[in-house]
Amino acid sequence: MDGIVAVTYRCNCKCVMCDTWKYPSPKGEEIRPADLEKLPALVRLNLTGGEPFIREDLDQILAVVKRKAQRVVISSNGLLTDRILSIMGRHPEVGIRISFDGFRPTHDLIRGVPGIHDRALATLRGLKSLGVRDLGIAVTISDQNAAELAPLYQFARREGVELASSILHNAYYFHKMDNAIRDKVQVVSGIRELMAAYLASSSPKDWFRAYFTRGIIAQLHGLPRGLKCTMGSDSFFVDPYGILRPCNVMDFPFGNLKEEEFDAIWNGPRALEARARVACCSENCWMIGSVGHLMRSRIWSPFAWIVRNKWLKGRGEA
Repeated sequence: MDGIVAVTYRCNCKCVMCDTWKYPSPKGEEIRPADLEKLPALVRLNLTGGEPFIREDLDQILAVVKRKAQRVVISSNGLLTDRILSIMGRHPEVGIRISFDGFRPTHDLIRGVPGIHDRALATLRGLKSLGVRDLGIAVTISDQNAAELAPLYQFARREGVELASSILHNAYYFHKMDNAIRDKVQVVSGIRELMAAYLASSSPKDWFRAYFTRGIIAQLHGLPRGLKCTMGSDSFFVDPYGILRPCNVMDFPFGNLKEEEFDAIWNGPRALEARARVACCSENCWMIGSVGHLMRSRIWSPFAWIVRNKWLKGRGEA
């Protein structure tokens, strides 16, 4: 089982695609490390926000979740360089993905903080100097950065880190429902360049990222998901208040870790209803949190696509 936990909705960015920063979770109401002791044994756990490193007790949170999950990865904007390096120096086995939505002007504009690109880069290089191995950057694909995707991948290669991608989307906790790709032709062109760069790599991980990226193109074209969503059955989302939902897009609460044990929530009637809702969900999302574990458990599907598109055709096709 995989999990996603948003440990806070407090954020020090003002991203154009997210208004979460306008609706911060009160510090005293956020999920506590003791509440996270209720989590089951997990394969992978993503800690997100808001900005997770704002949490003053992130050390204690990591101490708990490292015992719960085989792999823990934090999503961060990289702004709090000194604090991030201090905490990660004590938890170098934890993974981290720093947001890079393009190069300096583009990233600063999208994230709403002048100078954030340089600060995120300082954080990234500081983490490398600490010896953090599970290290990468992450881009949210939009009209504003589509032309920079393949160059961003080459930047990641030069830095010796991984590049993960997602597509601009809406979510209830963004407090925005007007995110949309306006110029699909331009954006798909940029995504195809990124996909081709992934396939040209010698890294098998990049080949599987090409398959994932192909799914983003399919989503933009309104095509059905290549792998049917199973969120709420083998993965879940917990918000800063301890509330469980199937994922970070479907706003259907089915329990609260502050009030109940995980097994009671997971096997309760609301969880059954959540799974039924996922089974007929029309959102057609394609994000790593709901796709990554399916790619691993159904590896022959992406593997067959890689064979066809890397070795038989020599190029990626959606």
